[in-house]
Amino acid sequence: MDGLPSAMTGTTADFAEVFRRDFPRLAGYCAGLVNDRELGADLAQEALARTWGRWSRVIDPHAYAYLVATNLARRHWKKRARDDQARMALRGQLRNAEASDGTVRDLVERLPERLRAATLLHYYADLPVEEIARLLHRPEGTVRQRLHEARRLLAVHIRNED
Repeated sequence: MDGLPSAMTGTTADFAEVFRRDFPRLAGYCAGLVNDRELGADLAQEALARTWGRWSRVIDPHAYAYLVATNLARRHWKKRARDDQARMALRGQLRNAEASDGTVRDLVERLPERLRAATLLHYYADLPVEEIARLLHRPEGTVRQRLHEARRLLAVHIRNED
């Protein structure tokens, strides 16, 4: 590993050197996997943070960081696919409901405020979950949960009106 000691005997300075040396290439690798430079840098940083978390047990930090980064990118792909499917399903339901009676916007307006803001920003303003979380000062998981709950409520209302 280019003359660096194994993580088993490494120090914080050794990790700093691994980070300095590997971060730019790892970020580029991740950016290529997810087709987004900023997200690629975030994934690389997360992979290296997880490497640091297991520093005393990792034999080859370089390889471990790339493995973690690859798994993080795969998780991102799966999450994006699920989000896209849910978004397409809801948009289809919304279009069908709007075509039939024009009440979807009214249904959205009747959602509880904590669900309404996220729903409007995501489906009407077409903002990504990450941006909504930043705007609402909430964790991304909370925004996802609220969108899920709003979709469930809207689907129930749409089915009941048919």
